[in-house]
Amino acid sequence: MTYSVIGRCPKTHEVGIAIATYSLACGSFAQGAHGGFGVAMTQANVRKGNAHLANKLLALGYSSQSVVQALVQDDAHESLRQIAVMTRDGRVAAHTGSAVAGWAGQKVGTDHVVFGNVLVGEHVLDAMAAGFCAEPGQPLVERLIQSLECGRDAGGQGSATSHMAERSACVVVTGPQKPQALWDLRVDLHRTAVEELRRVYHAFAHYHCYYEDRDQDPSRCRSQVAWERDSLTETQRAELLK
Repeated sequence: MTYSVIGRCPKTHEVGIAIATYSLACGSFAQGAHGGFGVAMTQANVRKGNAHLANKLLALGYSSQSVVQALVQDDAHESLRQIAVMTRDGRVAAHTGSAVAGWAGQKVGTDHVVFGNVLVGEHVLDAMAAGFCAEPGQPLVERLIQSLECGRDAGGQGSATSHMAERSACVVVTGPQKPQALWDLRVDLHRTAVEELRRVYHAFAHYHCYYEDRDQDPSRCRSQVAWERDSLTETQRAELLK
């Protein structure tokens, strides 16, 4: 009951992941995007230890296919897992176990993979891939969120007769220069989590450069209250309190 997209920007060399799911707090499952050497995600039935193992193998230079194979071979319950891995140069491998529930699968394209389970149909992944590829000049974080929105609009999770709400969502993007995430935004519980993720992204985008500057040299930065007063409109400030 999850759909995800892993993607890469060939211009900036950023890589990232966006996830939407009926499960709660999916951002806590995205640790495979924080190693700095690629992105790995296990879903359907999350196995948190996979992120640590995948990050170690990616750091050692293992291929995406080798990492997936290692995760599968290390897991007595691989038939109930769905795994996708992308190296920082955009090479992708994925695995959907034979016992994963509902409609489940993956689609691999240039610099991206979309994958999901308990979906209303394969067309959800088609829509996600199209959404990711629609505007290649946009920032990667935008393209990842747009992919989720397209999956949601195509029916998302559920079956031919019922829909399951997206109750949590997240997006993580890392750059080539440092392992810390450039973007790490999450919605842990919300009745329309993908829509809320977009709202959180729009709000945080105003602060992004300010927080980066404060990370580099806080002695040269004004207080956050002073920065907000001078940099945000009254409407923007009100939006933060919703």
